[in-house]
Amino acid sequence: MGNQGKVMTDISVIGLGAMGSALASTLLDKGFSVTVWNRSLDKAKPLRAAGAQLAESAGSAIASSPATITCITSHEQTIELLQGLTAALAGKTIIELSTGGAAEAEQLAALLTQNGASWLIGIINAYPTAIGKDETVLTVVGEPEVWQNWQRVITTLGGSSRHVGTEAGMVAALFAALFTTRQGFMFGMIYGGLVCKQAGIPLDVFAEQIPVSLGVLPSYYQYFADTVPGGNFDNPPATMATYAAALDDALSTFKATGTAAELPQLFSDLAHQGVDAGLEDKALTALVELLGKK
Repeated sequence: MGNQGKVMTDISVIGLGAMGSALASTLLDKGFSVTVWNRSLDKAKPLRAAGAQLAESAGSAIASSPATITCITSHEQTIELLQGLTAALAGKTIIELSTGGAAEAEQLAALLTQNGASWLIGIINAYPTAIGKDETVLTVVGEPEVWQNWQRVITTLGGSSRHVGTEAGMVAALFAALFTTRQGFMFGMIYGGLVCKQAGIPLDVFAEQIPVSLGVLPSYYQYFADTVPGGNFDNPPATMATYAAALDDALSTFKATGTAAELPQLFSDLAHQGVDAGLEDKALTALVELLGKK
């Protein structure tokens, strides 16, 4: 790495939980010199034995390298930690891999900028055991030149990592979007289990059929990818009206069986908002634009 002045190591890591330890260990294995710090020094012992230098304090860790990865509980805790170390931040880069919301990410970025530090804020889309693998993704935001300076470090930690924007709050929004997508599937299974239970269908039969239904998901993804990014909602393979009718059928079954129907009711209501807005012949995904206007 390009050193900024006289430094002891290539990079520092603050926070040595399961993920932070995996990050530091991977960097050591890949030939980087690493300084580490953690409130509980016991967690640093294996890394020290592997060749890491142990800092006496968080401020010392930041001073020891041109960039520091922070991987603690939340952006709020990172802010609390760094507020007492502002004198050490000038000319340094903080790579924040803790979790948190958009507002906290913006607050952290402002603190760093005000104190002469550059920053990258990212999310790790993997478990600690996947750190260092080619397919692992860290999704990162920050100024392009900062990304370029530290891209080698980040792609060492996740070979498929991507820089996706410049605003600190963007990565929290992307996390919320992807998490909502996954949880839509989870809650779909929960409500599916409810209606099967009410109808007397054995839940193991329902569970066995879920993988069959998952076979449709690639076409759902393609439907989204073909329509939303370019705003191409005309002539879809299934229209808003088609989805609304099918959702109504599902909703009527929930109601007929006396099953809690909040989720299918929401789906039906949203589709009918599109129909009522004159989008009956458009793709269901045109709701992205319609709802975005509210």
